[in-house]
Amino acid sequence: MDGNNRWSKINGKNKYQSYTKGANNLLQLSNEIFLKTKVNNITAFALSANNLKRPKSIINSILKILDLNLDRALEKDINFSISIRGDLRFLDSEIKKKIQLLEQKKIDNNKKLIILLNYSGRQDIIDTSLKIINSKKKINLENFEANSILSGLSDPDLLIRTGGYQRISDFLLFNISFTELFFTKKLWPDLSYSDVLKIINKFNNIERKFGIW
Repeated sequence: MDGNNRWSKINGKNKYQSYTKGANNLLQLSNEIFLKTKVNNITAFALSANNLKRPKSIINSILKILDLNLDRALEKDINFSISIRGDLRFLDSEIKKKIQLLEQKKIDNNKKLIILLNYSGRQDIIDTSLKIINSKKKINLENFEANSILSGLSDPDLLIRTGGYQRISDFLLFNISFTELFFTKKLWPDLSYSDVLKIINKFNNIERKFGIW
């Protein structure tokens, strides 16, 4: 979900307005994708651990927008479940309560939006390894998948990076071994369903061999 800051400068909007548009776009896009395609899981990188090093004013704006959108999502009759994962210790108790309430809503729905906050792919590998070691189990693929932050979910089939940068930026480093990567110059607030559909159609035409001839 890259490009909110640049979008604000290009469009003459403040950071609060740009992040609000970005948050709204996530819910709107997820709704359309789940309704119109066979996609069952969407994982959104909303806030990286590195993002928390940004100026306090930006972090405060993000927290206000998170709080506002939690309220909106709790009021809406959404057609998918939402799970917010990551190191959530930086959030206050009120926001954590709202997250718990939201995660109970549509909990049995097989369409799932996973939002990663204060997340680091590197840290997830370290934390997962420590969990396995502390439980005195073998470090193997099965135990790693069971203890990682995306436990219970299959690895993503495709990844879309907005904003023009062609790098992963610490996102799901363990989980994207065979993921097809797509990069677009579109800034996140401008990404539309038609953009995503074009990428899905390109993905559907890829012959995926997973190392097998």
